[in-house]
Formats: sequence, structure tokens, C-alpha cells
Amino acid sequence: MARMEIISGVERRRRWSKEAKLAILAEADQPGVRIGDVARRHDIYPAQIRLWRKTLSHFDVSATFLPVHLVNDVSLGQMPAAGGAPALIKIQLRNGRSLKVPADIERKMLSSLIACVEAA
Repeated sequence: MARMEIISGVERRRRWSKEAKLAILAEADQPGVRIGDVARRHDIYPAQIRLWRKTLSHFDVSATFLPVHLVNDVSLGQMPAAGGAPALIKIQLRNGRSLKVPADIERKMLSSLIACVEAA
């Protein structure tokens, strides 16, 4: 005769709402907080928090708009060469975004643009 054992208990797979996941992520993102401690408090693995961070990162990012000032004055030093369009360079940033800027852009302007794009 075959023996069958039925184990009853709490189902290990839990369903987390998006709000609950975002609350746990916000808790884990506090300065000085360790992901392992947050994971233990909520009885989940630290890898689960990292996975949620990766998949839900676009939900809590708010749009940031920066002021733009258009200037009609163009000095002779900023005029493109008569031969055609100015040369553009593409800069790949650490966060995966990229900038296409004129090759003769001022260093101060370029650093401001990079800081804005990396912060957004």
C-alpha cells in the first residue's frame, strides 16, 4: 500500500499589491537602511526587493521640467561654418541616456546639461 502525506500550512507564495511593493521600496531607500533588514521585517528575500526596484522604478519617478531661454542673439563665434551643419557629438551617460551636442559647445554649458540629464 502506498503512503501519502498531506502537508498543510501557509502558502508561501504571496501576492503583493503595487502600493505595498512601493512602500517596501521606499522603506529600503531610506538613508542608512540595509536591504537585508527591510527584507527580514517583511519576511522576503533581499533579491525580491532588488527585483521590485528594477521593475517598478518607473512608477515613482515624477517628471521634471527645466526652464528654457531662447536667445535671438548669435555671436560670430557660435555661427556654424558656411560649409554646412555643425558637427555633433554623442555622449553616452552612465544612466543609459545620451546627449547629442555641437562639437564646439562650451564646457560649462555641457557640464550643466549632463548634470540635468543625469538628475532627471
